[in-house]
Amino acid sequence: MKPKAVIIYGQPGSGKGTQAELLVRIHNFINFDTGRYLEKELHSPEANKSQLLIKEKKLFESGKLNTPSFVLNIVKRETKKLAALKENIVWSGSPRTLYEAFGDKKNKGLMQLLTQIFGKENIYIIFLKVKPQTSIQRNSTRKVCSVCGLQALAKSKNLTCSLCDGKLTKRVLDKPEVIKIRIQEFEKRTLPIIKKLKESKFKIYQVNGELKPFQIYNQIKKILKLE
Repeated sequence: MKPKAVIIYGQPGSGKGTQAELLVRIHNFINFDTGRYLEKELHSPEANKSQLLIKEKKLFESGKLNTPSFVLNIVKRETKKLAALKENIVWSGSPRTLYEAFGDKKNKGLMQLLTQIFGKENIYIIFLKVKPQTSIQRNSTRKVCSVCGLQALAKSKNLTCSLCDGKLTKRVLDKPEVIKIRIQEFEKRTLPIIKKLKESKFKIYQVNGELKPFQIYNQIKKILKLE
């Protein structure tokens, strides 16, 4: 059997990263978290030496999506590396624009690449549906570990990471004013992808993202037919 390619969509704070992490820990998926990857690259010491990365960093921290061609090149490059391992892979929130998903006449999008590698029958798109107010509440209160990057649940009272005991910090992206921009970007630039994916006969499953993480996970497990 060919490995599965799973794409998890949803507004900021819908639980994409949490569900991807559960698939990694319980079912040995490989997680390609585009946002986390970009954040790491754009906040590296080398980022201040490149005009391209400086420009992309400003976009990232404002809440706007990064330049689609910039992101697509990175995601396709890393996807090819990961696919060579012949393992199940989950993408949390990527591709984020129509261009990243479907490309243009000169460049293949991520969906063409995934179809070529995995076969359309092994691609699953999961859409976590949450209310905008839920997105704002979760993001504005959540913290991530400054050492390992693990997210703490929004309602957690811990001051340090439950995995490595590193200090929990708030991300630049999780300010309420930035979250509102991110939600607008999602609705304007990412949601149209769902429509085109349906038209292209990809399998799309909507899950209530307002539920507790373990309840969402149980639904995803059934969708993916995981034991």
